[in-house]
Formats: sequence, structure tokens, C-alpha cells
Amino acid sequence: MSTREIAELTGKEHKNVMRDFRDVCEALEIEGLSFERYYIAANGKTNPEYLLPKDLTTTLVSGYSIPMRHKIVMRWFELEAAKPAFAIPTFQEHPRF
Repeated sequence: MSTREIAELTGKEHKNVMRDFRDVCEALEIEGLSFERYYIAANGKTNPEYLLPKDLTTTLVSGYSIPMRHKIVMRWFELEAAKPAFAIPTFQEHPRF
């Protein structure tokens, strides 16, 4: 889940969510840059965001309010329930003569 989506779901400013995530990285002694990516904003500017796995998303929002946490948990359920964008083809064996 991206820090932009977390900001939208929690009503926080994206810059503050990014700051909070950097604090999480510092506390856990992990390299935050490995989660960084860039997106093009509506104004055409390239901006950073973080793309977080479930464990770090949950860790980040656990310090936020209960309603905010619940929104994030429900969104993860939606993401996990979504069908993959592609299907792996299956092959059936032809009967032998």
C-alpha cells in the first residue's frame, strides 16, 4: 500500500505519513529507501512516495487513531481479496490413444 493511499484513507497529509514512515524505519533500523518510488502528480511534478508491505503499513498506522487503523485494515482485506491482474494458464493433458 502506498503512503499516498494511507494519507487518503486516514485524512493525514502525505508529507506527514512519509515522515511517520521514516520514523518507523529509524526505530526498526531498516533502510526506507528500498520502499521508495516516484509518481507523477497532477501538476506534472515527480514526487516520492513509499510502497509498504502489510507488516510495515500496520506498524505505521498502529500509532494512529482506531478509526484510521480500521480503514487501513479493511483496505488490506480488499487488496488481498482482489484477483490477480493475470492468470497463470493451466494445461490439460491430451488423452493418449
